[in-house]
Amino acid sequence: MKIPVIILSGFLGSGKTTLLLSLLKESQRRGLNPGVIMNELGAKDVDGYILQESTGTSVEKLLDGCICCSRKEELPRSLGALLMRRPDIIYIELTGVADPDEIAKSLLAPALADRLQLHHAITLLDAENALEYSSRFSSDKQLVHTLRKQIMTADLIIVNKSDLVEPETLWKIEKMVYKQNSESEIVFTHYSQINLAPLLTGIAVRGLKSPAPRRGPGNISGAALQRMNTGNSNGSSATAVHEPVSGTDGSFSQVAAVTLTVPPAWSGCLRREQLEQFLRQWGYSLLRAKGHVRLAGQDSVQLVQLAGNRISWEASSYPGQPYIVCIGLNLDEKAISRSWADLFS
Repeated sequence: MKIPVIILSGFLGSGKTTLLLSLLKESQRRGLNPGVIMNELGAKDVDGYILQESTGTSVEKLLDGCICCSRKEELPRSLGALLMRRPDIIYIELTGVADPDEIAKSLLAPALADRLQLHHAITLLDAENALEYSSRFSSDKQLVHTLRKQIMTADLIIVNKSDLVEPETLWKIEKMVYKQNSESEIVFTHYSQINLAPLLTGIAVRGLKSPAPRRGPGNISGAALQRMNTGNSNGSSATAVHEPVSGTDGSFSQVAAVTLTVPPAWSGCLRREQLEQFLRQWGYSLLRAKGHVRLAGQDSVQLVQLAGNRISWEASSYPGQPYIVCIGLNLDEKAISRSWADLFS
């Protein structure tokens, strides 16, 4: 029996890890043994620790690069390590700038094709920002191409944070999605909350007979499954990409991550206002930031996340050295490092 694989893609800050957390909890509730591959652009593991802290799930982590390019050769090794644990289902969460079609093709490799089967390819969109990406990132044609591929190759598209925009914006997003992928199902939600049951239909504990699959919201269509398993897009979607980049191996070109650590002597000295001001000063060039810090006057470590133009905080039990990972387009690493050092001078 082949092990089903669910691929989660979507741009930075769209809500992939939040959805994965829900999927892991539901999998465990059903008695399933899930396996997870977590890919992050930064050198520090943020999302993987969140998953382990919340669910206790063992995570294969691919850090400091994208498994579509610089970490591409490591994916088969990570999948092999997961298979040794005999999972009932495997989740692969991609970086925000990864091409899910490349990962789907990897599952067809001779060493994996008889053991793994793509079950769903899910893409999350940030309702607040999805319509602006093409114009905002027009200088990086490869990035725009990749974001379109994330829509084109999905069988389920989740428009997250839909409660933060007007109905007219949701209508425009739906129109944009169907222009690039007329076969996928679209779900509008917030906090990545969807009906998880259809996604796990047909999956059973290894050794037990799997129930017959039922069609329902979120189930992959036959046409979409064939499209993903062959690595091809449907005809209407293929014509939606007008600026393919030839001769490139990666899924993105100008997006990079900078990891900043807090000097041990300054742990617990930073104020929340200082850190938020530091993050906001880079404007739209800073696409995503996340990390664990200890703030002045706080007893616990804080998980800080910037997505879009919103910053959130929550308590964490992270035990290591405090740090922040900044991910952005054409980031000036030297300027960011200098500004970061100035906080502690």
